[in-house]
Amino acid sequence: MPALHAAIATPLDEHGKLNKLAFAQLIRHLEARGLDGIVPCGTTGEGPSFSVAERLEIIVTAISQRGSLKVIAGTGCQSLADTISLTNAAIQAGADSALVLPPFFYKQAGEAGVIAWYRAVCDALPIGGRIVLYHIPPMTGVPITPTVIDALLSSHAQSIEGIKDSAVDAAHTQMLCSRYPQLNIYTGNAPLLGQAINDGAAGSILAIANIVPKSLRQLTDHPDRHEIQHQVAQVDAYVRKAGAVATIKAILNQTENLTLGRPCLPQLPHPNHVQAYAEFKAIGTYTE
Repeated sequence: MPALHAAIATPLDEHGKLNKLAFAQLIRHLEARGLDGIVPCGTTGEGPSFSVAERLEIIVTAISQRGSLKVIAGTGCQSLADTISLTNAAIQAGADSALVLPPFFYKQAGEAGVIAWYRAVCDALPIGGRIVLYHIPPMTGVPITPTVIDALLSSHAQSIEGIKDSAVDAAHTQMLCSRYPQLNIYTGNAPLLGQAINDGAAGSILAIANIVPKSLRQLTDHPDRHEIQHQVAQVDAYVRKAGAVATIKAILNQTENLTLGRPCLPQLPHPNHVQAYAEFKAIGTYTE
């Protein structure tokens, strides 16, 4: 069956530090609602906003509280040395694999630079360690192209678990599923989840799995449930209006027994948590 992962949000206390108790509660909340895994320190988990030491604390805490959940740790940094250090530490701590952004600042390096960078990450992996390539050009401006994928499979096939495709392009996900059946293709695009599953995706890694896990579980298991897909798309569009991280935290802050706090700067908190929760619930039957 296709796997459903939450790009899990990171609860913070009033000082902007990891709230471990709240994190454990959120993990238990998601596990009880049918998720297969979590991805700490991804985009929704605000990974790039934390130091390497802070990210490792978040990842290790997630691993310690995982229960039955798979953990794919977000470890991509701009620095190659930091990426290698954090990736190896996460895998050695028990992460199943690592989600690794491409280097995104020196774009003139092109595909050759991206290939060389990922090969260096793979060369340094612990025995048995694997990574998921993170294709999210709306954020990085650096695509994980077939040229990059083919080159890495030619040299480090055993190190590549799969690809997270957050390109907001159904045809691109379909191409990846068709061209790379040996890889786990995870869609990051909730509005097209059903189509991605039908096209052969191994599953998903989704921001809104934090707030509609049961609906996404149903849609993952029954991808032709168009009425669920329609509301999932509405929820996804809603949370992005005022910023996905801020809105997801606002909604969870209004959920019983969950406290997520504020986003990290430069992201600002949602201006009205009560209103955000009410508008979210008003979308319809498949919000929970």
